[in-house]
Amino acid sequence: MSGFNLLHFPTLDRQQSRRRQWRAVWTGVGLGAVLAGSWVQWQSWQTDKLHQSLHELQGQLSERKRQIESRQQQAQKNEILRQQLDQLMRLQSQQQAWTLLQSSVLEEAQSLGLSLQRLHVEAGRIDIQGQAPTAQAMTRAVQRLSERWGQPLHLVSLEASSAAASVVTFVWQGTWPGVADGVVSLNKAKP
Repeated sequence: MSGFNLLHFPTLDRQQSRRRQWRAVWTGVGLGAVLAGSWVQWQSWQTDKLHQSLHELQGQLSERKRQIESRQQQAQKNEILRQQLDQLMRLQSQQQAWTLLQSSVLEEAQSLGLSLQRLHVEAGRIDIQGQAPTAQAMTRAVQRLSERWGQPLHLVSLEASSAAASVVTFVWQGTWPGVADGVVSLNKAKP
């Protein structure tokens, strides 16, 4: 038989064993709570960091979108300006062609004594109507203008005036691509 110890009671051992178990449980619970709190804190910090990165990236994205839209608007404005410039250059070219055409016709008319009544250009076709003192003067003028422009003029109509036998009324017709297409060879109408 084992020795009997008065200081060692089975109930006292059970009480101390339960106290140790409860201490271990509460220590485990406390340590678990501290670890869980630390984990939650770390996750919160990571989430905040990711939200901040996301916010910065969204800011950069919106700035890039704004820059792209600005560049697209500038490109559209540049395209509109380029089209307007092209149109103005075509218009200027047509105006130069018209001015050279008119001046060369008037110069020839004055040098040969022709009287022009109508000068009409439409869709690349030129119509010139006038009067000449003689048929020979009219023929010389049409030949000189055809050579000068590099475009032949054709006699469409020729009438002798009943009032004065020597005066003839004529209509010439030809092509004038410089006015129709907006492409002008500036030396075509020059003397």
